[in-house]
Amino acid sequence: MAAAPQDDPDGAPGNPVRDAGAATTAPDPDGDVRAGVDPDDVGDIGRGAAERLAFFSDAVVAIAITLLAIELPVPRGETNAEFFTSVREESFAYLTFLVSFLVIAIYWMAHHRVFRYVARVDQRLVVLNLAWLLLIVLTPFLTEVVREGDNLTIARFGTYALAQALILGVFALIMARLERDRMYVPGTPAGLTHHGWLGPVFTSAAFLVSIPLFAVIEGWAFAVWAIVPMILGRISDRLGWTLPRHAADRARSG
Repeated sequence: MAAAPQDDPDGAPGNPVRDAGAATTAPDPDGDVRAGVDPDDVGDIGRGAAERLAFFSDAVVAIAITLLAIELPVPRGETNAEFFTSVREESFAYLTFLVSFLVIAIYWMAHHRVFRYVARVDQRLVVLNLAWLLLIVLTPFLTEVVREGDNLTIARFGTYALAQALILGVFALIMARLERDRMYVPGTPAGLTHHGWLGPVFTSAAFLVSIPLFAVIEGWAFAVWAIVPMILGRISDRLGWTLPRHAADRARSG
């Protein structure tokens, strides 16, 4: 008489115990393969990685913007007249503080606006973001370079402006990579997904142009940082390279 077949200890095909413990293989946000991850969870993992990078960036930018105030000169004087005289003498230091504070704040606002729509990140994007943060952290030091000495020279102004151009150039690379590799979440404003990287490029160009102009117009070269991006932005909108803000909002709502 034949012996009854024994159950396979590893579980026969279709065994519910074995199937319940089977791992699902799914690609992770970096393009690798992770075992045991439900494909439906990959999007959550990628979004979580993007949020962690954004939180880290927020912390670094907060430190950098705080460092701006550490080296501010304290007004001196025993009387009101001496106090206000000291404030007037150190007015350039206070002005450079405000300029750098505004510059870093604008950078953070742009970073926040972009990364709120990032669905996933990869190693290259992390490296680019770290390069961007490195230059941000250098801004307080460069602010000190500008305010040193009795007169603002083209060397000091050019060093600061060149660093800002690099910051914007790296950020443009970040945005271009996000757009090219479709790393944004669905419903991202068209202003970001339709050549949004051109905005930082235009502003970077303004900083570069201001360096030789400083030799001619001196302090008025600071105004170039605001005027040139506005002009180039309007030209870009007219040519259809980028979407105007109101058009981008309509495209998103539609």
